[in-house]
Amino acid sequence: MSLRLKQFIILFILLMNSSLFAQDKQNKESRQGVPTKEEKKAKKVKELPENIEAFPKNFLIRPRFVYPIVSINVSNRMFGKGDKFSYRPAMPGVVGLSLKIKKVYVSAAIQLPASEALKQKYGETKFRNININIQGRIVNWGLFYRDYKGFYLSNYQPYYPDWNQDSLGYPKSPGLRILEVGLNLGFNFNKNFSMNAAFSQGERQKKSAGSFLMGISERYQRIETDTSFVPPTQGHLYPNLDKLSYGNFTSTIISLGFGYQFVIKKFHITPVIMAGSGFQFQSYEQTDRKRFWINFPTYASGKAQFGYNGNHFFFNFIYQTEFNTIPIKESRIRLFHNWLEFGMGLRF
Repeated sequence: MSLRLKQFIILFILLMNSSLFAQDKQNKESRQGVPTKEEKKAKKVKELPENIEAFPKNFLIRPRFVYPIVSINVSNRMFGKGDKFSYRPAMPGVVGLSLKIKKVYVSAAIQLPASEALKQKYGETKFRNININIQGRIVNWGLFYRDYKGFYLSNYQPYYPDWNQDSLGYPKSPGLRILEVGLNLGFNFNKNFSMNAAFSQGERQKKSAGSFLMGISERYQRIETDTSFVPPTQGHLYPNLDKLSYGNFTSTIISLGFGYQFVIKKFHITPVIMAGSGFQFQSYEQTDRKRFWINFPTYASGKAQFGYNGNHFFFNFIYQTEFNTIPIKESRIRLFHNWLEFGMGLRF
């Protein structure tokens, strides 16, 4: 008998013994009243609401394309004394990938390369955007990290009337940076409505349903600027933003809202709207002084999606808008995040 044949026989005997041991253990657990794996899975499926269908596959991959529109809008709170001005990043679009392993949903994106013509006109923005979600049916945990550096002044005409856009492009602020890091916690109050099915497509909602929603957000925001942040002629009207070097802002925000998913077979449409407020601890530094303050920011967001959620193949279009404020004495800074996203994928 050859050595290879002996090895095969030994391996076969070990596998048979392992299989018999596992079967014997399962039978013993069943006799002792301990639920087996199959019984646990069956119980879990049975506990699902009739309106929700869970997919047995634990792994999901979803390539996506995102067109973001981010803006920093500044206005005066003192009876409109100061003119409004707005900054935007130079971003042609981003591509990313979402992975779902069981309930953990990780999403990351990289910026598409900008052409030289775009850099000449709008400047260059360095960008990072990472999201990690644990998307449950009732509770949703989400961590986010957003970092943008390099903006251009989009409404420059009132402040630079002689500016030659054809040769110079827009006025740029390469030192302007916005950093946001935070934790979002969301609650859904109707077991027959699933945000997971609507946006992550980790499960499927069979019939139309909606729910009141509540969100709690803890976020840290940092603004780094250079001397060109406040446009000419506006410095004396924005004394707490003029010559701003940096600012750190930590907020707790509670929001309420409503979501509804319209279901037609395996197609679905879902609008969601949220609004809220909270308190914000502020620490910021100008070139000649440091300041500390407590203020009350506002928050609002809206989502809408259209998608197809099949057994293996799925896709959806998502439009989302979100804004939150950083009120600094006489100034109100609104940070807007708008993005249009298309994603499709397969379950394994």
